Amino acid sequence: MKLKNLTSRMLIGLLAIIGLWGLGLSQGHSQPEQFVDVQIKDFEFRSTQLPLQLNAQTVIRVVNEDEVRHDFGSSIFYNSNTRVESSGVIAYGNDVGGAFIEPGHEATFHFVIRESGRYQFQCSIHPDMKGEILLLRAGTV
Repeated sequence: MKLKNLTSRMLIGLLAIIGLWGLGLSQGHSQPEQFVDVQIKDFEFRSTQLPLQLNAQTVIRVVNEDEVRHDFGSSIFYNSNTRVESSGVIAYGNDVGGAFIEPGHEATFHFVIRESGRYQFQCSIHPDMKGEILLLRAGTV
């Protein structure tokens, strides 16, 4: 009986060590997320963007500070598996066009940028509201 308990404890300990080692490997190879913050205020998109990398997990956080509903849509999400979170609701899929954002709320878009380029975003409700995310490959002027 003691041998069986000892063997079980050794097996559990070994599995725990393997699990921690595997966790370390997965964390060591994961790419960090890159962030873009977009504020909607006075019927304008105001964005802050650091240089973005291709094939990295990207998060765009859009906050609507106006008193009316706005839309945030972009072709940057096409051909990409995109997850959108807003007010406790999560939607996901390929070719997500964007999201409507109520006053005082926010939406967060999670996806991977696969191609460099100039990506425009706009509000379909207010067509004059436009902004842009620029993604250049290293070495491009």
